[in-house]
Amino acid sequence: MQKLAYDIVKSHFHDTSSEKEPLCLIINGVAGTGKSYLINAIRNLLQSKCAVTATTGKAAYNIRGVTVHSLLKLPIGSRGNKDLTGQSLCRLQESVNNIGYIIIDEYSMLGQVTFGWIDKRCKQATGSNDKVFGGKSLILTGDPGQLPPVADKPRYHAKPSNAVGEQGHQAYHKFDKVVKLTVNQREQDMTSEQVQFRDLLLRLRKGDSTVDDWKLLLTRQPSNVTNLCDFEDSTRLFYSNEQVANYNHEQLTKLEHPIAHINARHSSAFAKKISSDDMSGLEPVVFLAKGARTEIGFHVRQQLPLRLAWALTIHKSQGLKLPKAWIDIGKSERTAGVSYDAISSNSRVKSLASCVIEPMTYERLTSLKSSANLQYRLEEENRLDQLAQTTSSAVTIEFE
Repeated sequence: MQKLAYDIVKSHFHDTSSEKEPLCLIINGVAGTGKSYLINAIRNLLQSKCAVTATTGKAAYNIRGVTVHSLLKLPIGSRGNKDLTGQSLCRLQESVNNIGYIIIDEYSMLGQVTFGWIDKRCKQATGSNDKVFGGKSLILTGDPGQLPPVADKPRYHAKPSNAVGEQGHQAYHKFDKVVKLTVNQREQDMTSEQVQFRDLLLRLRKGDSTVDDWKLLLTRQPSNVTNLCDFEDSTRLFYSNEQVANYNHEQLTKLEHPIAHINARHSSAFAKKISSDDMSGLEPVVFLAKGARTEIGFHVRQQLPLRLAWALTIHKSQGLKLPKAWIDIGKSERTAGVSYDAISSNSRVKSLASCVIEPMTYERLTSLKSSANLQYRLEEENRLDQLAQTTSSAVTIEFE
């Protein structure tokens, strides 16, 4: 299926007819099916005509790309919800002028409103308002079973929240080609324990976890891990920002060094009150000490682009490669897919032995099954699977 996706892009790229429509392609696949390899192959094919992006900075770094927000000057939070003008518009046009294809990795985190702004920005950049994405071709890659968008409705939601969301909903349904990667490229090198873990994850992804799955996960709770000391320095993954902040502060105080209290510079009293989510993740106050574990951010607000990183939210960890992780999935499935995303080996842990998992009840593990959002997502996956079958049949006939 990797070759099928590559051939679709190659055929479209080499098509010089004036009637050529933009390519709207989705490439789906769980961890290990070769998405990153395929992205790199497509990049090498398209060269300067292609922009490789992702929905998060960490995911973009992993594929040597940029965030889609950076490329297309998308609004962040409640800021910038308007069309670009003047120098801002000129910079956008210059950055995408020669680009014909935009790859967006980890697309599960793209919501309707963000997708609407992608369509709007592409149209503003090209001036072609009568074509979806202004005539640019888009290739979405990822696993739809991973985390959904934050503070936005999924692209397939039947009731958009506003006009931009409706535009995103309509643009998303222009994607008429789907390729589903199903062959695990790592399987030949997997141990029996890793195969068992993979199968557990595939069931967890659909809310079909068994009692045996639960018992297997319990073997990784702290009281059962014999080498627990090896995980004392591992990154902790929590669901909520509050849990992350509390753990990071606890670790900071344990250093027993003076703690620097660094205030951001704000242009106004109003700016001081804006949340970090609406300021590209920059905190109004950063606490640092000698020996503190931090991560680097890339922002424009006047503040040190650092935050404490002994612990991260599960959302923030998406796309981040960790050799070890200590995971707490929380007491409920507040976001459909958060358990799968936390425990998944997708770019985070290589096997069950690479993580410690806080105890959970069987009811907590299987709570995803009763989520209405899961049912909507599975319906959408079924639709995409049918499109994948149609795409495969049509392309096979075309290339014969």
